[in-house]
Amino acid sequence: MRTPTAVMSPTIRRLAVAGSMAVLAVIVGGCSVEDTLPMPSCTEDVTASLGAQSVPTAKLVPCLDPLPEGWNVDKVRVDQDGMEVRFDSDRAGDDAAVFHYTATCDVGDAISRPSDQLGADRFEHIERITPGLRAQRYYVFDGGCIWWEFDFDADATAALAIDLGDRLQTVSRNELNESIRETFIDVEL
Repeated sequence: MRTPTAVMSPTIRRLAVAGSMAVLAVIVGGCSVEDTLPMPSCTEDVTASLGAQSVPTAKLVPCLDPLPEGWNVDKVRVDQDGMEVRFDSDRAGDDAAVFHYTATCDVGDAISRPSDQLGADRFEHIERITPGLRAQRYYVFDGGCIWWEFDFDADATAALAIDLGDRLQTVSRNELNESIRETFIDVEL
């Protein structure tokens, strides 16, 4: 059953608009985009839809709420291998967090934890908490993986990783595709 456009969630509607713009961006712009893109926003951004295209097997597509105070995006890379976003922090340092969206990932000896993302299994590997957090967090789901690398300066608190990591949201590819079909064009990401 199709959801009427009028009752679509604002996040899905914005991602649908971004999706159609992303199709045009990939056609016009080639196979790789780097540096000029903002983070994959849940509110109004092409990057989330470009990310969806970069991992066509993934059942979930990631986006992030507005960043916590003190964090900013250093670099965004989107290509046929997935998406990578590097974050700097005024408290945790440069490249303190790196966000990856890929078709697969190796969780190694990470430990299973209760997941905060519907449809995804969560794993964490903590190398050290002090001085300076060094850890990885993985979300594994059908056809894809979202993972964080945290590598904080010695005087930064590990709570900064929780605050940033809690900004992650996922939307199902099926819901995104349906929204795009209803809103603009009959194409799947």
